[in-house]
Amino acid sequence: MLAPFGAGRRKDYTPVSWKQYFERFVDVETDGGTFRVYLSPEPDHPQRPRFVTLHGGGYSGLSWALFTEEITNMVHCQVVSIDLRGHGETKANDSDDLSAETLVKDVEQVLHKLYGDSLPPIILVGHSMGGAIAVRTALLPTLEPFVQGIAVIDVVEGIPPNCTGAAWWSMLHSSGYEERQLPESTAMDALASMQSFLRGRPTHFKSIEHAIEWCVRSGQVRNVDSAKVSMPGQIVNCDTGLLATNEVESYQPVEDLGEAGSRHDAPHHDSILEEEGAEGEGMQHHFAKPAVTGDRGMKYRWRIALAGTERHWAGWFRGLSAAFLAARAPRLLLLASVDGLDRELTVGQMQGKFQMQVLTRCGHAVHEDTPGEVARVIAAFVLRHHITTATDNGELMNIASGPPGC
Repeated sequence: MLAPFGAGRRKDYTPVSWKQYFERFVDVETDGGTFRVYLSPEPDHPQRPRFVTLHGGGYSGLSWALFTEEITNMVHCQVVSIDLRGHGETKANDSDDLSAETLVKDVEQVLHKLYGDSLPPIILVGHSMGGAIAVRTALLPTLEPFVQGIAVIDVVEGIPPNCTGAAWWSMLHSSGYEERQLPESTAMDALASMQSFLRGRPTHFKSIEHAIEWCVRSGQVRNVDSAKVSMPGQIVNCDTGLLATNEVESYQPVEDLGEAGSRHDAPHHDSILEEEGAEGEGMQHHFAKPAVTGDRGMKYRWRIALAGTERHWAGWFRGLSAAFLAARAPRLLLLASVDGLDRELTVGQMQGKFQMQVLTRCGHAVHEDTPGEVARVIAAFVLRHHITTATDNGELMNIASGPPGC
């Protein structure tokens, strides 16, 4: 059994400001509400491509922070990272409407508000739920002429051979769930497992550090540097209702986090229990019963209640493989495991309809766990299609050669 979070910890879980990775943000007014958009510095020419990054369910635009630093160092571009409806600092008129159609419309309106009718070249990059939205956005008649490329990360629609439904499986990964814990079954069986897991994770955290530590130790994000900037975008202060990102710059580290839990012999409700002998990335995590609302000392809660979005899950992914293959722009699929490829995409990949890359040593949040590798694959992809050019650093890194596609 591991001690409660923080006891004897060696890593630094102090949160980091988004300002270390993005130059500024803008709040874009649309018919659907006010959308927070994080921006890297302006490119050297107005017709350089914009990487429009769309996060997965429960995350925020800050999940692309480390990727932003990497990709802008490799190729001439700007990153436009959007907090989708119901997430991060975005304030929608109806935060519960997370249907695919609504999310696609939101992205369309944000881009037209930013650039008018003369959009620059667009590369849509999406993770999990955001990947599904990126694909559908690319098919819009108003945007299709400007979309020069599509990159989707760890999301496919169907039931792969000898595997659980990948769309739901992707969502399970996002919460740190391990594949061996699921029987081979249908997508709906995996969906039920997702709800079971969401009921078992902590609902509240004592501090921002505590939330970051849980994020890393549970496996939701394996890269502590990414978790330090992305996790504050996923939780809000219970007293003020404000996103934790607003507190980061004045944040004081919690020195007694470990002592508070170490006084108890019994497992704390936030602690992670591990089977004896389990080591490394493959260890099996068992999550104790989460804190209940009103627990003394619990200051932060989740920004979005993912369990309440269940009615939208099928709509995010239904028909996704066909839509991906129908897109006219060059397509790139990045996966954490080759087992995640469904039959329709397997055939399409064999026919050379898109580029695929499998990245190892990472979980579902591929772009957070290995931002440099993801950026290098995507940079090589856009260079191969002559969408932009390499920076001086990119030239030195020989980005154009890129890793081979699968």
